[in-house]
Amino acid sequence: MLLLAVTAVAGILWQVEHATRGHALDQLRVASTVERELEANRLSELQLRADLLAQDPAFVDYVAQSLIPNPQLGGTVDSASISDLLKDRRRGYDIAVVLDLQGRPVAASGILLKDHASIQRDPLVSAAISQRQAQQGVWVDHGQLYWVSVSPLLRGGALQGLLLAASHVDDAFATAISRIAHVDVALLMQPAPGSALPPSTGLGWTGTALSAQLASVLAVSDSRGEALTLSDDQHAATAWVTPLKASGGRAALVAIGPDQVGGLANPAALPGLAGVVGLALYALLLVLLQWWRTWLPLQRMLAVLELAGHGDQHLTIRIRGSAIVRRLREGINPLLHRARQP
Repeated sequence: MLLLAVTAVAGILWQVEHATRGHALDQLRVASTVERELEANRLSELQLRADLLAQDPAFVDYVAQSLIPNPQLGGTVDSASISDLLKDRRRGYDIAVVLDLQGRPVAASGILLKDHASIQRDPLVSAAISQRQAQQGVWVDHGQLYWVSVSPLLRGGALQGLLLAASHVDDAFATAISRIAHVDVALLMQPAPGSALPPSTGLGWTGTALSAQLASVLAVSDSRGEALTLSDDQHAATAWVTPLKASGGRAALVAIGPDQVGGLANPAALPGLAGVVGLALYALLLVLLQWWRTWLPLQRMLAVLELAGHGDQHLTIRIRGSAIVRRLREGINPLLHRARQP
């Protein structure tokens, strides 16, 4: 009975832990869906704001004229006037950059650390030049995450240049995902070469664990996501890591569940364990009753028979017990009585 009870307890703990982990992963996966929806909304909003400038004929004409080499400026373009115009007209995003027909940055408003060669080679820029259509995406630049929109500047169907608009992805975005998905969320990016690890995410011990496992987090390549266990000497938690489609570096969305509570401390296992304990106690009582009513009386009866076998002829079995014990007693006593007769 003890072996059966231990086996049942082990089975319940395994099943509950498996079900709990599956439910937790399902909840963590919701964060990935929320992130994609919110990101699409942010990119659409950025594109709408950028279109106000990119589709303004007066702005396009001004840029087209300023991109013509000016002999008074030593044969260079008038990038200063374009920068001033961008500063005046930029609304709702952090960075605005005008690119020439080859995708090289000419003038900018706001600080973008990405080097000019990387911008020119970026897939969004190349696609906007070749397709003459606006492109949206995500950039990783020096440990920062940006939403980016690249819009062609067209005049009479001819490409005059490109407008690059970018917004920094801040902590409010992760907070919005966390609030909707009801899980802790962190956005991790590949740090700039030679820089330190990202600062704490504000998630307590899990933030420290994330920084320690940054390489493992960013190494996840399955677009559907992958489960990862965050742990230190005192805590353990399940995280669902979803890589973000970004150029310029790796980035990942990490949804973090509560601390793992395993074994007998798991509240979900308590009803099943209580049932097993109750059944085990009931079975133990039945075994004890069987021993008390049958096996113990049989042992005492065997002791009387051994005395009879050694020549004691004045014996009568008066042992009580179960029905089988009484039947044996009624069958053995006449034999003992006949053995006393000469």
